[in-house]
Amino acid sequence: MKNYPYIIRTRKPYQYFLFRCIVPKDLIGVLKQNEIRVSLGNTLYSHSKIISINLYNLCQYIFTEIREGYMKEITLEDVKNILRIEVRKSLMHIHHYEYGTNVYSDKKLNESISKIDDNEEKLRDRLEKDYRGTVELIEQEIDKILITQNLEPNKKNVEYKGLVRRWIDLKLIRQNWKRDLLTDSGKTDKDFQNELEEKWKLGLWEMDKKNAFARGTHLQPDEPNELELQERLQSSESILGSRIPRNNVEPSPILSKVVPEFFDRMTTMKRRRGTIGASKDAINLLIEIIGDKQIADYTNADARDFRNALSKLPKNREKSPKYRNKKLMDLLSMDIPVSERISPTTQKLISTKISGFFNYCIDEYPDYVSQNVFTKKYQQASSIKLKDKKESFTDDDLHLIFNPKTYLPEIFDNPYSKIKYPHYFVPILGVFTGCRVEEICMMRVKDIMKVSGVWVYRIREEGEYGEEETTVKNPYSERDVPLHPVLVDTLGFVRYVKHIKKLGHERVFHELNKIGGRFQHSFVRFFNQRYLKKIGLKDGVRKVSFHSFRHSVETHLTNQNINPRFIDYLQGHSSKDTGASIYMKGIKANVLMNECVSKMNWGIDWNKLIVKF
Repeated sequence: MKNYPYIIRTRKPYQYFLFRCIVPKDLIGVLKQNEIRVSLGNTLYSHSKIISINLYNLCQYIFTEIREGYMKEITLEDVKNILRIEVRKSLMHIHHYEYGTNVYSDKKLNESISKIDDNEEKLRDRLEKDYRGTVELIEQEIDKILITQNLEPNKKNVEYKGLVRRWIDLKLIRQNWKRDLLTDSGKTDKDFQNELEEKWKLGLWEMDKKNAFARGTHLQPDEPNELELQERLQSSESILGSRIPRNNVEPSPILSKVVPEFFDRMTTMKRRRGTIGASKDAINLLIEIIGDKQIADYTNADARDFRNALSKLPKNREKSPKYRNKKLMDLLSMDIPVSERISPTTQKLISTKISGFFNYCIDEYPDYVSQNVFTKKYQQASSIKLKDKKESFTDDDLHLIFNPKTYLPEIFDNPYSKIKYPHYFVPILGVFTGCRVEEICMMRVKDIMKVSGVWVYRIREEGEYGEEETTVKNPYSERDVPLHPVLVDTLGFVRYVKHIKKLGHERVFHELNKIGGRFQHSFVRFFNQRYLKKIGLKDGVRKVSFHSFRHSVETHLTNQNINPRFIDYLQGHSSKDTGASIYMKGIKANVLMNECVSKMNWGIDWNKLIVKF
């Protein structure tokens, strides 16, 4: 058995394995050592081999980041800590093998995941098609358990209804858990316990509860019993008036108890992960500012106080060293500059998310909530938006960007960057399609096809909720974008895609890693922060970025009197004309090519930018 060059075997006092990586000579001065070593945490060579491969690739990525200046302050110990985290994740993943939840056979893995997906799909279908019937089946399961515990089921009880909703939620969560165990998520059953505890505050794992305060974990106090709730209700009579009948009617549920079922509904309706995340942040902010009250107790005054507080808070509060450690009341008492506060547009978005939640409460809890006090019309802060709007690239800018003397060397002669062809093709695709940067970076091989005799890039959103392969900004973003003859005939983009397919890659720009749910991260950093700055376009005065290509395409085509509907469709905008969006869905690729895309002529000699691949 021959060790990998980055695996070390020790024998004292017992055999175990270390990961070793040689620090490149040009980085020894940064890391202050010529070698990195971390324990692989186990005694099996087969497991160590798997983990060490991951660590080696991670080290190479870190080295690249250091060279490009994005990890200037990193120390050797920082690198080791990053590697140790990866070791832990990998080990946990390997341990799941014992439970049969992790398989190394692709066939078995796909079969297992397919079975999980089928079970989840069946459950979601039942919930959508026969929600009441599904609930009744779940109630039967719950009733059996309650009876065995000498408890009498009471379907009118709020806690019973909450139990049913959690039961449904848990059935869906279990599918995600199984999927995580089968894939490289690194999660363990301990992580799942913590997830449930954080979500519901059940206190099921007492050992965790004992150590929680030592870790600084916030634990909610015990929930009040029914008698205590009735007493609180009576004490608030003067505030509530006659809004809720008092005779034999339970108090309305606490907001935080309704939130999980609201998000479950959003999940069932396949709302995007980002949309759900924004709603969670908004509701958490409401609880922080106004408090976690019964859903029936929120008033117009609460809504007004919330909006007033929102207008005084700083933006990116958790990320700002200036504000992140300050309490809410301290922040509200500060005279924060307007430029550092949450923008009017973001305020509107937050209030809209909260309004959506209370609309849900009106539908599901009409006995308690009859009106949405958080509904309010907002005026767009156009002056602020106008100031921050990106500019178009001029013709001179485009000649400067695509100057072969600067463009090609910056991409292909940079010894510190392994990403070549994505940096080469993405800007050219941007200037000939007007696509958004993420739309281009997420491109898959199968998305490039011939339609109506024209090569197109088919943009579609695909993938299960939370695990999207591709995403779009809005329904109008799904479209077929014709590829300009310069791309196909001169620069050989289609030929490049076929080359990538032969290599076995699913994504055209497979070198771009997915970070934060997007593939654009490393490219945007290269183009906006490095290249534009190097050629003098990022001078701190003009507001230009990759997005400026979209404005340039729109301006260029508009100046040629191209039908605005064609331009809107090409760029994935909703049409300005009433009903035009529906009409334009049926546009043929060859028509869009002849009437719109082929009209783009930037006056650049693209033959000087031809490269081999």
